[in-house]
Parts: sequence; C-alpha cells; structure tokens
Amino acid sequence: MNYSYIDVEADRAEERIPSMSYAELLENLTRLTELGVLRQGNPASMLVVARLADRARFRRSGITLDELGAALDRYRASADPAEAIVKAIEQAIANFAR
Repeated sequence: MNYSYIDVEADRAEERIPSMSYAELLENLTRLTELGVLRQGNPASMLVVARLADRARFRRSGITLDELGAALDRYRASADPAEAIVKAIEQAIANFAR
C-alpha cells in the first residue's frame, strides 16, 4: 500500500471539510474515517462533530430523519466508526425530535 498517497488524499479530504454540505459530510464519513481524518484529537473531527450536531445546519440541509438514521446505520457498520461521530449523529436525531 502506498501510504504517501493516502496522506495526500487525507490532506485533500481534510481541506474540503469546511466547504462540505451536511449531506456531503454524511456521505463521506466512512471514507474520512478510513483515511484517518476523523480521529480523536484532530481539529477536523471536532469540526465535523459540531456541524453534524448543529440543529440549524441539519434543518437547512433538507435531509430527512430517515436519511439521517440510515447514514448512522451505515457509519456504525463501517470498519472503525469514531464514537464522537456516532454520538453527534445521535444528537442530531434527538434534536430533530424537539
């Protein structure tokens, strides 16, 4: 495996996070985790957690509660889901019910 390629891909993915929509974040959670971008202590992880749990951002996204639940299920089933990401999506689901 070419680890330098993964590092470049991870760097590019991390740079894109601030411009990703809510839907794009959900779609890319597994890949971001595989690349090592979403890991404990990484500021990019903290940004993703904050954005996923943001009630206003979620409501503006047009994503349904069913779609959010499906994204959570997919992410939980991935190889090594980050607990903070799982909790952020669970929080978004709880916020939706309010």
